[in-house]
Amino acid sequence: MINIRKRNNLYEYRFEAGKVNGKRKQISKSGFKTKRDAYIAGQRAYEEFISGENTKDCNMLYSEYLDYWMREYFEINYKYSTAKRYKESFGNIKRGLGNYKLSAITSFCLNKALLRLYQTSTTKEALRNYQKVIKSSLRDATYYFGFIKYNPAADLQIPRVLSFELKKQCRSCLY
Repeated sequence: MINIRKRNNLYEYRFEAGKVNGKRKQISKSGFKTKRDAYIAGQRAYEEFISGENTKDCNMLYSEYLDYWMREYFEINYKYSTAKRYKESFGNIKRGLGNYKLSAITSFCLNKALLRLYQTSTTKEALRNYQKVIKSSLRDATYYFGFIKYNPAADLQIPRVLSFELKKQCRSCLY
C-alpha cells in the first residue's frame, strides 16, 4: 500500500518494506510537485520492490566501474595469467567506453566501441580479449553487484566480416 502525503508544498510517497531486526522499514521519496506524480513514482518503486528488481542507483562512469571491478572482484577471482592478459586491454577499453555512464550503456554503444577497438587492434585475439573484458565486467555489474538491471553485453559478438589479414596487407601496401 502506497501512502501519499503533502510536506512543504511538495508530495511524498511512502510504503512498508517489512520488518528488519524487529523494526519497521519504510521506503519513501519526496519532492514531487503533484499528488499524481508522487503516486505514479511510488507505484513504480513499489512494483520494483515487490518483483525484486530494485537495483542501486548507479551514476558511476564505466571507467570508474572497471577500476572498482578490478579491485573488488577481478583480482580475487581470476588467475594471474588471465588477469595479466585482461589488464593489458583495460586502457583501450577505458578510452573507448570510459566516458559513458554505466546505466546508459546500450548494445549499440558496445558494438560501436568494439568496431573502434578493431581499428586499433592488430590481432583477432586482442579483439577477443576486449570482448571478454566488456562481457564479464557488465555481467558482474548486473548479477554480482546489482548496479544495472540488464546486461547490454549479453549478445556482444565480434563481427565475422573482419579480416585481419587484409588489414595487414593494406598496412604493408601503404608503407
